[in-house]
Amino acid sequence: MLRRITTGLAFVLLAIFRTVYCWFFVIWSFVLIRAAYARIQNSLRMHSISAGIIVGTTTVAVFCFVFAIAWWMILSDNPATKRWAIVANALLIFNYFPVIFWDWRAFLHGEQHWVAGIVAGIIGIIIFNFPYRGWRHESHPSHGLYNFFSNILPLD
Repeated sequence: MLRRITTGLAFVLLAIFRTVYCWFFVIWSFVLIRAAYARIQNSLRMHSISAGIIVGTTTVAVFCFVFAIAWWMILSDNPATKRWAIVANALLIFNYFPVIFWDWRAFLHGEQHWVAGIVAGIIGIIIFNFPYRGWRHESHPSHGLYNFFSNILPLD
C-alpha cells in the first residue's frame, strides 16, 4: 500500500516537473524569438551587420526553434518527447561553451548566469530520462490547451 502511494506521488511529481519544463521551454522560445527580432531590427537600423551578429542571431533562432519543438512534443505527448527535451536541456547546459573559446573572461564574469542554466539543464535531463506513462493525459483526457492547439494545427 505504501509503495503504491509513493509510486503515485512520484508520477504526480514527475508530471508536475515535466509540465513546468514544458512551459519553461515555450517562455524561453518567445523570449529568444523576441531577442532575435530585436537584434535583426537594430542591425538594420544601424546599417551594420557583422559576422558575429549573423552567427549570434542564427544561434538564438536555433535555440528558439528547439525549445518550441520540445514544448510541442511535451504538450502533445509525442513519442519523440524524450529526445527533444534532452536536446533542449543540453542546449541549456552547453550554451556558454563557445564563450570559453572566444572570451574566457566574459565566461567567468557571467558565472551567475551560466550556473543556473547548467543546473536547470541537468535537472531536466534527469527528469526526462525517467520512464513516463503519461499521467497527465490519462487522468485528464480532455487536456484543454492540447485540444485547442490540435484543432488549430491538425497534424493528420
